[in-house]
Amino acid sequence: MAYDDPKTPLLPVNDRNQPSSPPPPPFSLKSMATLKNFCILLGPLLCAVICLCVTFDGPTTSRNMLAVTAWVFAWWLTEAVPMPITSIAPLFLFPLFGIASADGVARSYMDDVVTLLLGSFMLVLAVERYNVHRRLALNITLRFCGEPVSPPFLLLGICATTAFVSMWMHNVACAVMMMPVATGILQRLPVNPTDGSARAATPINNFCRAVVLGVTYAAPIGGMSTLTGTGVNLILAAIWKSSFPEAKPISFNTWFFFGFPLALLIFLALWVILCLLYLSKGSSMALAAYLDKAHLKRELDILGKNLVILFYFSGLISLHVPQSI
Repeated sequence: MAYDDPKTPLLPVNDRNQPSSPPPPPFSLKSMATLKNFCILLGPLLCAVICLCVTFDGPTTSRNMLAVTAWVFAWWLTEAVPMPITSIAPLFLFPLFGIASADGVARSYMDDVVTLLLGSFMLVLAVERYNVHRRLALNITLRFCGEPVSPPFLLLGICATTAFVSMWMHNVACAVMMMPVATGILQRLPVNPTDGSARAATPINNFCRAVVLGVTYAAPIGGMSTLTGTGVNLILAAIWKSSFPEAKPISFNTWFFFGFPLALLIFLALWVILCLLYLSKGSSMALAAYLDKAHLKRELDILGKNLVILFYFSGLISLHVPQSI
């Protein structure tokens, strides 16, 4: 069914001309004895056992919290219930067991950190939908490529783009987006060179290893620079805000001036190590025959220009800087 078609009805329409579906099988206890139903009941059973058998010296809410944790953990581990339902289970379990009020739990679900994460994932979808990451990679690589091709600077351009994109979105999502961009550049390189000599094949294979490792490590390194780069930074800011409400909160600028210099040093060390390990002096001559600026310009022309998402992306960065979490 084409759900994107505006003419498609939101609800299914009963067509009398279509053959009717077969009737459901009769209900029986045997049909209920399935592994999935057992996993669904496992959560409430664990919760009931803990509530009846476990005793704490403190208030009963501590025991109830342990019981609810076991319930949610069982559903999460077995995936008997869809993940979204398991994620919102505390919304009705906490008030039911007297752990917290429904209003307090609902406020936690729409905390500033959660909203910031949602905005980061929305940005990932927009960047991926309109190939902004590919445009950034191609533009920066063209400026770092050199004439003739310089493998160290080409590697620097790819890794720098990954680190920059990872500063404004989750590093895992950034690595997932940037790896196809890097492999797209590497696909122009032959697996076995035309001359068939190991001397020409070794620099190309080493360059491919350096690019893959560079993208893999540049994403978490770039995520260290900003609060939005990785979820751990946001969790730390939220814990600081809740534990020390009277102290000054960790703002975007505060974290950036702390994390960016450290991330920059680690990034430069990564680039130097990859160049020393995988890029030999003969790699430039081996890559020049297969990769040049003409290939990169041609792919950039195919993508065309789309300045709308770049405008929103730049606006989001400018709005992040003066704000605290």
